Amino acid sequence: MGIAFDEGAADALISAAEAAEEILRSEGWFLGGAIDQAMQDFKGGYAQLFIEACATRADDRGALAGVLAGLAEDVRGAKVRAREEKAREKHLTARRLRADARQQDLASLDAARQSAAMLEMAHDPRPEETPVPAPSITAVFSPRDRNRFAGGSGNGISSADPAALRGFAAQSRASSNILNNELGHVRNAWAGFAAACSWVNHGAVTFVAGCEQLLAENTADSDWIEQIAGAFESAGSGTLTETVLNSALIRYAPPGRIGLNDIGALNNAQLKAWLATPANKDRLQGLLQQPGLDPAVIATWWAGLGHTIAKDGSLEPGASQKLLIETFPGIIGNLNGITATARNEANRIRLVTEQERIKAELARTPQLLPVSQGLSITNPAWTRLQTQQKALDGITDAVRNAGGVNAVLLGFDLTNGSPKAQVSVGNPDTADNVTYAVSGMLITPQSGFNDWATNAANLQERQGRHDPRKSFAVVAWINYEPPTVPTVNSGDAAHAGADRFVADLQGFNAVRDSLGNRTPETLNVLAHSYGTTVTSNALASAHLNVASFTMLGSAGIEKDIRNTSDLHVPAGQVYATEAAGDGLADLGRFQRQDPRMESFDAKVFSSETAIIDGTEYHGTTEHNTLVHGTDNSGYGYLDKDTTALYEAALTTTGNGDRILPGARPVTPPAGFAGR
Repeated sequence: MGIAFDEGAADALISAAEAAEEILRSEGWFLGGAIDQAMQDFKGGYAQLFIEACATRADDRGALAGVLAGLAEDVRGAKVRAREEKAREKHLTARRLRADARQQDLASLDAARQSAAMLEMAHDPRPEETPVPAPSITAVFSPRDRNRFAGGSGNGISSADPAALRGFAAQSRASSNILNNELGHVRNAWAGFAAACSWVNHGAVTFVAGCEQLLAENTADSDWIEQIAGAFESAGSGTLTETVLNSALIRYAPPGRIGLNDIGALNNAQLKAWLATPANKDRLQGLLQQPGLDPAVIATWWAGLGHTIAKDGSLEPGASQKLLIETFPGIIGNLNGITATARNEANRIRLVTEQERIKAELARTPQLLPVSQGLSITNPAWTRLQTQQKALDGITDAVRNAGGVNAVLLGFDLTNGSPKAQVSVGNPDTADNVTYAVSGMLITPQSGFNDWATNAANLQERQGRHDPRKSFAVVAWINYEPPTVPTVNSGDAAHAGADRFVADLQGFNAVRDSLGNRTPETLNVLAHSYGTTVTSNALASAHLNVASFTMLGSAGIEKDIRNTSDLHVPAGQVYATEAAGDGLADLGRFQRQDPRMESFDAKVFSSETAIIDGTEYHGTTEHNTLVHGTDNSGYGYLDKDTTALYEAALTTTGNGDRILPGARPVTPPAGFAGR
């Protein structure tokens, strides 16, 4: 049969490889002048990337030229081996034919002549029986990626002559066209060689794909430089900030190199186009969901996307912000550092989509699961969905009680642990005075949030009556997992809740700082029952710029908080009250201190029936904040027209000097092991 080796195919590959090698080695000379011309005025971060890209291109073409030269040499060696093997096979075949002919002639010869013929056969040289080993050809080449995105803060300045950049791009394209033609010959010749010379073993052969990648990188260089030139031309200037160039070139950003600043520099059209790529959408989602994000960084980034501030001080999200609200409502709606206005828009979208999700999941989730002997149990998935549905209904009611269309839904979470939420009466972005009101035991979105929103509305209305010249917002905050009756004496929920409260207040402060409207008097905290344990832990753990702290029916302050000086609240601005009719607050203080104790140093105000400025206000008759009471049914701390509400509105608006003093406890509670 003979070996499969076509010298014509081998010669074609040698010729094509050597021609392409020559073109590769001459490209440096071909591009050198255009590179020098471009670099005369090209300065800054992208100029450095251009230098690096040209150097990488030179290294890669040198490497490929070497691979092609090696390929040609290997094919020449294969030709020599193939000739040797073909000659060996030819000689071996000829000898076998001669031997067969002599063997046939022996029978017709006499003895003397047979002896002579056999002697002739013995002296006929025997060719090599062992085949010539088939050679192996290896041709490995893969170009390096070229960095075309500077990224970073974008504070640097770049300069360039767009015409010179376009000159390089044109020369680069011309060179790539020539090289593409030559490498095309190599690809075809290799395909022919592989088919016609299958006797040769193929080792690692990657140069064909490597050639394609090199051409693609070269083309990308041309596109990239033309985009840089276009950015300078659009600006009508020879200098640009790198932020602008980052915006134009963000599509070149490799994974892990793009940051929020880069995305924030995009205009709406650029951002929309960038997000149209699913990988980019995932990339931004990952950035926004990183643990430990600094809300100040988020606030600066969000403000940079652009919003409008109306004459009345209200905010209107800009086009890019609206795009992100619509794209990532679940993230934007709960992200600290985002304005309350934007979070509200996102969460209003989520109210609808979550309702649809729960409805769809309930439709395909059976209530009961079969078990043995014909019995069944309640499906945990169905129970979870029912809880989420009740929470969503409670959030909807709370939004209505907080002002309906004027309420600001700051966030809600139905799927990570127990449901959580926060809604504001008034806008925390722009109100002169903002109070975060923190609920206590058993208050959840599915049970009690609607009443807690009513409490917030009652407080905000009373604050406005105290000072009609200012605007007020009260946030009904239940953004933690509250304890139940069996766990109220544990501090676990309070510590976890404190961490969440710190994060939310840091986010609030970051937003107000970004808007330039935060003052030392802006932020106040009010808490009820176990909420006072949560908030005191939070205030003791961080400087949160809180102007006042007011406690209603406290379930106790942890013993390691010595007194008000540990709370990072201005001296004299910590207040506490407890009604005589509150029979539950002290049950939470078995191992905690009563903030009304003299040693704690809070100012104590009254929650009892009182006449203030000629008007009688109701006394609180129980532990709850809201009873919707009449004269016959009792009142909670934050029911309308109660002394406690009136006084709390004073303490949270900088008018604590006007409070009615309340009674302090005579002795610490039984079991308290404090100082």
